[in-house]
Amino acid sequence: MAGKRKRNPKGYSEPIIMRALLRNPMTVSQLEKVTKIKKPTIYLSLNRLHKLGYVKSDKARRNRKFYLTPVGRKAAMNRIKAEKLLSKVMNDLKQAVKLGIPIREIVKELQSPK
Repeated sequence: MAGKRKRNPKGYSEPIIMRALLRNPMTVSQLEKVTKIKKPTIYLSLNRLHKLGYVKSDKARRNRKFYLTPVGRKAAMNRIKAEKLLSKVMNDLKQAVKLGIPIREIVKELQSPK
């Protein structure tokens, strides 16, 4: 099975596309070039983002540009903030594991309602 690519989970591409659209409106071809995501996946993701009200497009038939709505822009910015926070937390958790706290204990603590 050499050469078979592992597929990313559903919804994996949306944050990447939203981050790209934060810079400026883009066509699907531009998104493909910037994100390295295949066109069919981009179209599916844009449809999902459109249904959520995060993305709109201009009316052009050819070279249609997609852009974030104000709600989509806010969601993208929140996602970036959350990723930064998660990165810091993960670094702290890795340090805790290195210091001897079992991962099971950390997971149990994260799952306990407080």
